[in-house]
Amino acid sequence: MFETANDESRHFWEEREKQKGGKISFFTFATFLGRSGDKTLNLGGLLYLINKTLTFEDFEKENWLLKILNRKKEYEKTEFDIKQKDIAEIKLVSKNTALNCISGFINDVDTKSLSGVGGLLLQKVFQIRMKSGYSLFFEIMKIKEFLAATAG
Repeated sequence: MFETANDESRHFWEEREKQKGGKISFFTFATFLGRSGDKTLNLGGLLYLINKTLTFEDFEKENWLLKILNRKKEYEKTEFDIKQKDIAEIKLVSKNTALNCISGFINDVDTKSLSGVGGLLLQKVFQIRMKSGYSLFFEIMKIKEFLAATAG
């Protein structure tokens, strides 16, 4: 899967496969927007699938404004796993719906899937509703590939 990758990225993926005990079957760049009933985040990172477990991990990004003001904000890495067996539903919703659900204005079981004209015009966000009663929201670059990788 990573024949054309440079040494650094190949090493990164080999480490992840070793840590997770399997081969990566899918990966994409993603933005984690947050969890239902929580605060809005905007964390860019990678979302990848190994052995029926989705993993999201962000990376430290430089904030030029803080550098100009000579303030150092302590970076806190975000990384978590989502086991496919714990997922109740995956669907595309509008970004506005996702943000309203994250803020607690909409219950995560009351969100509506994007379809028709809305599916063409609105910004798409994946809602991953967990069996345990909350949802996670991601903007994902490879929409069709993600749906294929997580089907079944």
